[in-house]
Amino acid sequence: MARGRKPSLSPEEQLAQITAEIEKLENTMKELKRTKKNLTEQIRQARLAELDHIISEKGLSLEEVKALLEK
Repeated sequence: MARGRKPSLSPEEQLAQITAEIEKLENTMKELKRTKKNLTEQIRQARLAELDHIISEKGLSLEEVKALLEK
């Protein structure tokens, strides 16, 4: 079955379509950036919790850890 041809859009209609698509993509990008930021913070918090656990497990003070890291 043959498909019908799409009707030609006027330049104004094309511009409106493209503008709407750009806005949609920009909103998607903003949401992805928010998600990325949240995930990065979750990873950071998990790493800090792990580090805190190791420090507590070893019985080290913050000053002792700083001294070890500065060597």
